Amino acid sequence: LLPCVLGEFRTQCRGESQAKRIIGLPEHITSDLGSVGDFAAGSELAFGTVLQRSHAVLGARMHYGHPDIMNKQYMMQQGGVSKATKTLNLSEDIFAGMDFMLRGNGRRIRHCEYFYLTKGRDLGFNAVMSFFSKISSGTGEQILTRQMFRLSQILHLPEALAFHYAHAGYYLTQAFISLSMPVTLSVWLLVLAADCEDTFQAYMNCPSATAEQAMATVLSAWCSWVLVFFLFVQTLPLVAQMWMEMGLKAALWRMVKQWLTCSWCFFIFQAKLVGFYIINEIRYGGATYVSTGRGLPTQRSPFIGKLSKATGSFEKVGGLYLDYAALTYYDGVKLLLTAVLATTLGGFAGSSVWTFVALTVFSWLYAPFLFNPYQFSKCYFLDDLRSWWAFFFCEGSSHWIEWFDRTQLKPRRGFRHSVWDIKALLGYFALAVWFSIVNQKLVLYQHIYSTDSKDWI
Repeated sequence: LLPCVLGEFRTQCRGESQAKRIIGLPEHITSDLGSVGDFAAGSELAFGTVLQRSHAVLGARMHYGHPDIMNKQYMMQQGGVSKATKTLNLSEDIFAGMDFMLRGNGRRIRHCEYFYLTKGRDLGFNAVMSFFSKISSGTGEQILTRQMFRLSQILHLPEALAFHYAHAGYYLTQAFISLSMPVTLSVWLLVLAADCEDTFQAYMNCPSATAEQAMATVLSAWCSWVLVFFLFVQTLPLVAQMWMEMGLKAALWRMVKQWLTCSWCFFIFQAKLVGFYIINEIRYGGATYVSTGRGLPTQRSPFIGKLSKATGSFEKVGGLYLDYAALTYYDGVKLLLTAVLATTLGGFAGSSVWTFVALTVFSWLYAPFLFNPYQFSKCYFLDDLRSWWAFFFCEGSSHWIEWFDRTQLKPRRGFRHSVWDIKALLGYFALAVWFSIVNQKLVLYQHIYSTDSKDWI
């Protein structure tokens, strides 16, 4: 059917707009080994088929490499087939589609179903996360480019909305979803701390409903069946594509199998990783190419590193803890402590709220270990324990100090990077709220225990 694809470029006269096209073809992703590979294959299968088909109809499909076919003569003369800057054009292939659309004059990007291209996706957890970190950083750089800015200006509203959701909007949504749980718990904690106390009710204008009751009502409405329906809708593209290809039974079975193999844990962790990289890229920049590798998904990753059995020193420093500590583990512990403090202050908003909190904390802290082969084997566990001790306590903690200086104490040059950081603003806001609460109660104590308290009452 390749002549049919080439026929899409045929025109009656030289220079007609029909020759100025990019023809996109569906890509079928398969995976026969490992649940992580199946999750990644399912996501890319939906992206390469039903989503590309929908984006082409809505006018938001660009060039993504792999099976696309384009008119090389026109592309080389008017923008090129990609861009080569190492940081700004990290996702180089999409810029061919954006430059192509910016030329106007009847240019179109079509999606045809003449034949499928198949690609295997048998990757381990680290390889999949490295791939998403690369494309998330590339998307953060896309937002800063002139192509994205100009397309957002010239596209009509339906096409602009489709273009936003198909590209930067998806990654920004992942970032906002990851931020929603810490923000919700922080606000919950602040409201509980600012509630009227029994000893001060005579001196404060207290509402009839307590802070616990007010937050329980709000959070129960948020974490209702609507949120479950939202999570289910995220799997609909894959279900729809599987239904069209293999029938409803196979589609439902694949969805159920993925849920039973903890796909929710994988995708919650992936959303946190995607959100971290795109926000970090917009703030600081510095995107670089990440080699995902093609190792077997049965290969185990150590916790911190690999020790030499003869000398007891490190042969290789690097593992799951060092890879994801700054990305998810620290935030997971903060979220857990915030939830414990909210419980201590009397916050309980129903089992549904705590179910989502528990799933988020569990995914951020344990997802890399859950999908790591032989993670809970006794011999490997003892090796991880010895490497942990050597990393933090042996040789004057030199390994830990070097890692901390290199990854956690990165230089933030300039006033903009150090002060106008969103985390700093949130920290200032939280500090101001806590100060106002403490100051209000100190004023009440002063009036209660002062010599003129009777006159004040």
